[in-house]
Amino acid sequence: MRNGEQSHFQAETRRRLLEAAGELFTEKGFHLAGTREICRKAGTDIAAIHYHFGNKEKLYEAVLRYADSLLVDPVPGFEGKPKPEARLRTMIEWILSQCIVQGQPAWRWKFVEHATAQLTPGLDVFLRSKVWPMYEALDSICRELLGKDATKLQVRFATRSILGQCFYYRHFRALITSSGTDRTFSTKGLRELADHIVEFSLAGLKSRALQITRDKRDRSKHSTRAPAGRGV
Repeated sequence: MRNGEQSHFQAETRRRLLEAAGELFTEKGFHLAGTREICRKAGTDIAAIHYHFGNKEKLYEAVLRYADSLLVDPVPGFEGKPKPEARLRTMIEWILSQCIVQGQPAWRWKFVEHATAQLTPGLDVFLRSKVWPMYEALDSICRELLGKDATKLQVRFATRSILGQCFYYRHFRALITSSGTDRTFSTKGLRELADHIVEFSLAGLKSRALQITRDKRDRSKHSTRAPAGRGV
């Protein structure tokens, strides 16, 4: 076998192992998915895992990196510092595009969800790559829209609420489309969904910001009010 053919063969073997491991780790979890079963599904032998990854733990970490690499688009940057409303739209459109991206392996999101829920080995690599930058970008937007008097917890609640709206459509896609008539996941439907989440989120953030301002004003009135004097 020539060098080019050998390289292609090794790359294809590695890809098949990643795909097989991704499916079985998703279906059975890290501990119950055996290396021999992974190799049978990939159509190779146990030596291939040792050659390409070293051991099962390293294979799992490689599957996480592989799942991460399937997210083609990086977390948006915001050069020029557009208004927070525009940044929020960009982030929501990006999150939806990553959650509902077409043509991805069926196991990919389920694997990531399981890994995140269970805090499995190697998860920190994925979190640093996509999750934390996403959280930081949304936190910054929510902080700006809620105002400087918002607490860290209030900002985080707002961030999670926005993410929850987006991830709902990922988690319940099968249910939403079960009728066969729902067009949420068409190109036009996704634009309309993004419009709704942006409008709904902005209304909630602005209402919350007004309440935070009122609460601060009320606290200020109470703290500066002179104590009542005693009658004589």
